[in-house]
Amino acid sequence: MFIGYLSLANVVTLSGLVFSVTSCFLAANGNFKFAVYMLFLACICDAFDGKIARMNKNRTPAERFYGVQLDSLCDVISFGVTPCFIAFSLGFKGWFDVIIYCFFIICGVTRLAYFNTLSNQNNGKAMKSYRGMPIPMSTMMITFLILLTTFIGPNVTHWLFRLGFIATAVLFVLNIKVRKPNTRRSLILLSVESVMLILILVIGPCLTY
Repeated sequence: MFIGYLSLANVVTLSGLVFSVTSCFLAANGNFKFAVYMLFLACICDAFDGKIARMNKNRTPAERFYGVQLDSLCDVISFGVTPCFIAFSLGFKGWFDVIIYCFFIICGVTRLAYFNTLSNQNNGKAMKSYRGMPIPMSTMMITFLILLTTFIGPNVTHWLFRLGFIATAVLFVLNIKVRKPNTRRSLILLSVESVMLILILVIGPCLTY
C-alpha cells in the first residue's frame, strides 16, 4: 500500500530523525540542554540501526540499498543541519557564521555521498574503516562547545564555535583512514559524551548571546 521498506532498523533510523528534529525545536525555544540530549539520542539510534540491519541476513539488495540511503538522508538532518541550528539559536547568527554553517553542511553531505559510493562498491557490506571522520561525531563537537559557554565569555566562545565547526567540517572530507570503532572505543566515546551531558545538566543554564 505504501512505498519504502519497513523494518526494525529503519524504524530506529527514523526515530533518530525524530529526536534530531525535536532537538531543533527545543533549541529554537532556548532549551539548549535538552536539545543536545535529543541529539545524543539521535546519535545512539545511528549507532545501532546498522547493527540491527545486519542481523537480518535475508535482506534483499534493494532493502540494503534503501537502508543506506535512508540512514544518510537522516544523518544530513541529524548531524549536519541540527548542530548548525542549535548554534544559530544560541545566538551565533552573523553572516560569517552562516557561511560556516553552509560549509559545514556541504562537507557533511559530501562525506555521506562518498560513504554511500564506497558502500555501493562494497555491495552494501559493512566496512572495517571509513574515509574522513563520520558525521555523527558532530554530536560531541556541539556538546563540547555548549559546555564551554558555561565557563568562557561570549567573545572567546564565538570564535571557538567558528573554529570548532570549521575543523569538524574539514575532518569530514579529509582523505584520512578512520578505523571503525569497536565495542571498547564506542564505550569510551559514549562515556565522554555522557560526562559532558551530565556536566551541562549539573552546572546550570547555558549562557545566551
